[in-house]
Amino acid sequence: MRDRLLLFAGRTAQALGRLRYDVEPLFAADSRLRIVYALIPGSRFGSGAAGFADRNGIDLLPWDDAAALGPDLIVTSSPDPCLYEAGAPVVSLPHGAGHNRLRPELSGVSGLSPEQIRGPRGEVPDFLALPGPAAARRLAVDCPEALPHAEVCGDLCFERLRAGVAHRSAYREALGVAPGRRLVVLSSTWDRSALSSRSRTLPERLLDELPMDEFALAYLPHPNDELADAPRPTGFLHPHLANGLIMVPPDEGWRAALVAADCLIGDHGSVTFFGAAIGVPTLLAAFGFAHMPPELPLARFGRSAPRFDHAAPAAPQLRRSIADGALAFDFSEALAEPEPGPSARLSAVVHGLLGSTPLKLVAPQPIPVPAMVPEHGRATSWRFSPRPDGSWDRYPVSVPAGSSDRREGHLVADLATRDGRLKAAANVLLHHRDAVGDAAVVARRILAEFPVCRVASVAERSASTAAAVIATRDGRLLRVRAERGQLDLIPSVLLSLLDEQSTDPVGVGTAEAIEHLQGRFEPAPTVRAVEEEA
Repeated sequence: MRDRLLLFAGRTAQALGRLRYDVEPLFAADSRLRIVYALIPGSRFGSGAAGFADRNGIDLLPWDDAAALGPDLIVTSSPDPCLYEAGAPVVSLPHGAGHNRLRPELSGVSGLSPEQIRGPRGEVPDFLALPGPAAARRLAVDCPEALPHAEVCGDLCFERLRAGVAHRSAYREALGVAPGRRLVVLSSTWDRSALSSRSRTLPERLLDELPMDEFALAYLPHPNDELADAPRPTGFLHPHLANGLIMVPPDEGWRAALVAADCLIGDHGSVTFFGAAIGVPTLLAAFGFAHMPPELPLARFGRSAPRFDHAAPAAPQLRRSIADGALAFDFSEALAEPEPGPSARLSAVVHGLLGSTPLKLVAPQPIPVPAMVPEHGRATSWRFSPRPDGSWDRYPVSVPAGSSDRREGHLVADLATRDGRLKAAANVLLHHRDAVGDAAVVARRILAEFPVCRVASVAERSASTAAAVIATRDGRLLRVRAERGQLDLIPSVLLSLLDEQSTDPVGVGTAEAIEHLQGRFEPAPTVRAVEEEA
């Protein structure tokens, strides 16, 4: 068989992403096939498609240039009448979670409407891969002449998400979610009814309300939000991204974030629907019913899924949602799971239209371990808030004079904090990113440089354990050896003890402070007064 040219055609970054990550791996190892990408014209977000191509090393051709190459087969996730100009068979598949959306210029739902899938001479795709029975029923209404060429195959992305569950722990580790923490994913689609339009400040509110040792927050905005004139999420959320808010690049990382999630807050977007379908407990914070037929699965999902109450505290709602577990909703109407699955079916269809035989059985491409956006950094500043029972919570503080200042407790900042105003206002300052040789000298220097600081803790080099020297404003020096996760907490527990005893004329003795610190952690840290070691 001579080499065959496969043309992958999409109009937006999202459509190209479906082809790149879900489809191309099924054929990339076949040396008989050459894959070329083309940009279908007509989207005002074409710059996003160009950016996607640059990030992924794709030579993205204009449609006319690609069609002139004489492709043997076109695979698209953006159905369009222009596709028939190339004179090649056309395979069409969705780029979202099914076909649910209405658009003013279309007579049917997006992806199945005759204005999209029918050619100028009445052509229809040689094969329409439908994700579920609901799409087949809708196709019979919107473009019945295409129904003989359609098949319910399931969804390639959903198949990959299902397979990715086996690697959930690796995704959580890559996202910095420690064991015992709960990952909350906040997802938004892109339109006037979307979560990001209805409640743009929800990411900041959740960061302000959720204890950071119990919850981690990831935000998955729609890629189009980054293409808008303003405000862009990586712009207005930059201080929060630098202080622990999780955000992944828009192309592929969202899949891993969904698999890693313990709870999802979303809207009518495909990411929310996919997350709920793989069993992630889900709350809806917005929903655009006006843009979908009421009988379709997405609309029924919107009517049945529990709501996120914007007027109520967030943490209890999330704990309750996690305890309740996956939604009792039948997703199979929208996302069927036939055997063989969509990867095997699509491979067989493509090779059948090319008159070839697959080289081997295909499997869905594993979801890779996610990366973070460049703006991301781990938390370096927070409010330490003691509870009456002696435990504590921490809340990230990314900008000065945030609403978390209303809480009891004190501000903590590592010297790695980028905002100097936070360091100047902190009662506890940490030098924990890089260990130093003479930690006591550095700790005293910090107290001299920052007059608001009352406790300074500096990591010192240790061959075996995490170690630090803690200096207090009243002249004490303590050397601590502890679990690495305890080092950021011990200085705050010490300051809380000093505050509790501030009205006692005797005050807190060093021995009492050491005993207190050793009794508050398991395993107990080793704490010694520096004078005792001399």
